[in-house]
Amino acid sequence: MGSISSTASVIPIDCVVVSYDSNTFINENNFTESTLDEYHGPYLDAVNKSELLNLIHFYNATTDIYGMESARELLIAKQIEIIIAIPVDFTELLTWDYPGLIDCIVDSSDPQKIQENINAVFDSIKIFVNDNNLTPQFDLRGFEEFSIPENYSSKFNNSIVMTLSFMVIGVGMVLTILVIVHEKPIARLLLTPIKRNEILLAKYITYTLVLLIQNISLVATALSFGLYIVGSIFDLFLALFVLGFAGLSLGIFISSSSKTKTEANQLFFAIFLVLVLLSGIFVPIDAMPIYLQIIAYILPLSHGDPLINGIITKGKSIFGFDFYVLLIVSMVLVGFSFILFKRRKYEV
Repeated sequence: MGSISSTASVIPIDCVVVSYDSNTFINENNFTESTLDEYHGPYLDAVNKSELLNLIHFYNATTDIYGMESARELLIAKQIEIIIAIPVDFTELLTWDYPGLIDCIVDSSDPQKIQENINAVFDSIKIFVNDNNLTPQFDLRGFEEFSIPENYSSKFNNSIVMTLSFMVIGVGMVLTILVIVHEKPIARLLLTPIKRNEILLAKYITYTLVLLIQNISLVATALSFGLYIVGSIFDLFLALFVLGFAGLSLGIFISSSSKTKTEANQLFFAIFLVLVLLSGIFVPIDAMPIYLQIIAYILPLSHGDPLINGIITKGKSIFGFDFYVLLIVSMVLVGFSFILFKRRKYEV
């Protein structure tokens, strides 16, 4: 095993350890039971000492029979990247100086991180061997989870997953940033018995229908080009729609609060840049200062990308925290838009 140097700038990889290790040894000759020293405890200490791993949870499968199922749910929810499974004969093999075995279930939805994750597990093994003066070699068996089938392009899948959220929210904003500030007929409509709320509601209905057509075309095009979806196509469409509606609502909010087209365009570029920078796609949100983390979790793109990513790469259900946050953000923006539009002054 090669040495792995860790630096202060390394962001530890979130993991879960599931232990099937048994400290009871049954003699094959006389079927008597004897107790061996447990080694899964010292290995947990090694995981905690490793600067490359961040232990989120430990499940003892001998007492918690649903430990692995709980760990897989965390993997699907993108709360961890590795499941480290300690086999039932872990202590027994080490006690009798046989090579130790560790199973590693790696999230392979991002192929570029697979080796990095495996290296982090090797780092914990190195610490474990040194701290316990062990001589046996270790066999690390890797199992890829959520890998893309060979007949699909992993590069295309990874690229489209990264760009879908940008495309959907960007298109929703571009569609609507000028619907109020630019359209002169609104001032004339205000001379009629039509109420302001009815005018703005008509705008929302119209552009929501446009958004539906665009999302259907986007999903159909992505599938025709070879997008591999682990989850439901309907969940993907609904996720794209709710993110697009958040972008649409943000665009109408910008249009309602702007006095000129120039101001609306400038606000659009400024807000979209902030959305991208605080989305968590390029810089992990956990690595940001606390005040930026609070802002990031309020913005829709920080919830849209993990929602879409989870559906496509892991089969995650749409109905979760990110989905409901996007709905709340959209409703808040819609409410503010109606208030601003009601107070807006027009000259005929």
